[in-house]
Amino acid sequence: MQLKNFYPKMGILGAAALLALAACGDDNSTLPPYVGNPEIAQPGTNPSDTQAGKDSIPSRDSTATPPADSGTTTQPGTQPAEGTITLPQGLGVLVDDFEDGDNESKIGDYWYTYDDKGNNGASVITTPLNDEENIIPGRVNNGSNYALQVNYTLDKGEYEYDPYVGWGLHIAPDDANARFGGITYWYKGGAHEVHIETSDVLDYDVHLAKMPASRTWKQAVVRFKDLVQGGWGAEVPFEAKNIMAISFQAKGNRTKVVSDSLFIDNIYLQDSSEVEKDKPDMEIKDPVIPEVTFTEAEITVTNPLQEKAMKYLNKGVSFTNWLEDANGKFKKFEFGEKDIQILAENGFKSIRLPIDLDLYATNRDAFVKGTDAELKFDDDTLFMVLDSFVEWTGKHNMSFVIDYHEYDNSYNSTSAKDSNYVKMMAEVWKHVAAHYAENTREDVFFELLNEPDMSDGKVTAAMWTTAAQAIIDAIRTVDQTHTLLFGDAKWYSITELAKRTPFADNNIIYVIHTYEPFAFTHQGGSWTDYATIKGLPFPYDPAKWSTVSGDFGVTASTKAYVKTAIKDYYKTGNKEAIMVEMLKAKKWAATNNVPVIINEFGALNLRSTAESRLNYLTAMREICDTLQIPWTHWGYTGNFSVIEDGKLIEGLDKALGVGK
Repeated sequence: MQLKNFYPKMGILGAAALLALAACGDDNSTLPPYVGNPEIAQPGTNPSDTQAGKDSIPSRDSTATPPADSGTTTQPGTQPAEGTITLPQGLGVLVDDFEDGDNESKIGDYWYTYDDKGNNGASVITTPLNDEENIIPGRVNNGSNYALQVNYTLDKGEYEYDPYVGWGLHIAPDDANARFGGITYWYKGGAHEVHIETSDVLDYDVHLAKMPASRTWKQAVVRFKDLVQGGWGAEVPFEAKNIMAISFQAKGNRTKVVSDSLFIDNIYLQDSSEVEKDKPDMEIKDPVIPEVTFTEAEITVTNPLQEKAMKYLNKGVSFTNWLEDANGKFKKFEFGEKDIQILAENGFKSIRLPIDLDLYATNRDAFVKGTDAELKFDDDTLFMVLDSFVEWTGKHNMSFVIDYHEYDNSYNSTSAKDSNYVKMMAEVWKHVAAHYAENTREDVFFELLNEPDMSDGKVTAAMWTTAAQAIIDAIRTVDQTHTLLFGDAKWYSITELAKRTPFADNNIIYVIHTYEPFAFTHQGGSWTDYATIKGLPFPYDPAKWSTVSGDFGVTASTKAYVKTAIKDYYKTGNKEAIMVEMLKAKKWAATNNVPVIINEFGALNLRSTAESRLNYLTAMREICDTLQIPWTHWGYTGNFSVIEDGKLIEGLDKALGVGK
């Protein structure tokens, strides 16, 4: 839709004053038109989308197809009663209550919409329009007459990330806005995010809060102190004086098309004095440290593969956020020989390369559908990448793990039941294994599939066993020599592995992952329910604790299980608690006389201190040393990093037992 008659941007307080003066005057002349800046609308929501968004940013006057009954509304008296909402009053500012029935807010700006079409998406957003194709609010019966009504369909089309639509209005940054401490509004409809965009965020990684769907009118109350950024851009402290827009965004997913609607009403910026204060809700307790006991016999593995694992798979690093990504087919070498040399010179011994192997099967979908009988490959690309890493790791005396890593969750509870999909995975590995069947290096490993069904975890151990056996059988038809790595369902679960009978193949090393305590390792992770959590120390220390969970980022919208994890951290935030879990895997390995390794662990560097991260990594290394479990760290650079600016992070030499 085309939005018209934009007013110049001004501070919120200035706009309110202007409207008050206009109410007392006789001059109804129109102010000069506003020339919109299209570069403020957020292009997308994926950490990898920053550059693409800069090239194709949706404009504030982007178009959408209006609904068939555009321009017509139902009288409020004929609407079913929907309960009564409140109109906030106080020291803050009412942004819009929509009672004037037009698309102008109370602060002098106009509502705009945007969608993902500029990024090749197919999402559609519609609102009621008048004859001039300007937004008009929809009729409601919630104690008011009107609310902003948005109908939308979320469809990724050719967009490689999650589809989205959005709507909002602009605000001029003003030092006077520093007095605002939160926002409140009422809504009814689909799940969404509220974005408080500031002028000092330059990469679209805006501050936001997530709201669940509600089919009855619900009040959202968001303190600015609880906002978090999406996590893919530069971290910027929130400054209310820099607010430049308030917007709302509905997001879908890449697997299905979803249609929904959302009503929003009575948007109000709270003065800081009106914002709810944190209250004591926890106790400061002494740490509870579990006793860890075992005999040497309970952890001893005599299988020769144990010695091989310790020799080649200890002190490893994964190259992350590259070839395993949702659109991760090779384009250029993000990592190469120089990176391997840096790691080797700093005492690391193994490289794990997460790579989505089936992206190089050029007719994958046709093969799975059964229309193509033979799987074909882009060998030029696939083996240029893999052969390069085989060469470089050999040159620098590092082992090499080819990790089939489906970041796009192609293998899931649905495809796991599809025999053609399982056959496709087996054929992919057969093709790769055949290429290396004559390679004499004993330190090249094949990791069957990272964390089967990594997004949902709904694939059962039995389903994964069937697929894994098919992959093992396919590999062994062409390669009897190279050692395979197998991790269990539910994210390489220790619990699932401890229930398993090992495969008959005697050349398999078993793998676990653990990020416990998750509250510590993933605090600040935008893709988790721990996005707002911050400042948890490791290990737990009563002297560093608080009686107020809000001091650690707990908010009103924090999930109950996360709140419980924070309150119980005095029991989980210690080395011994981690060791108790890992010991289960080691005892299973000893009982079955097979080796077990851990090839993912690590802590995000977003909301924890460097001291706590070093304490955690020291604990993990000490556990692995004690239990003789070879390890590979998740992360080379980025938010799980061991190297920054080409140098080993200070303190990691002692923490991980590496260094020059």
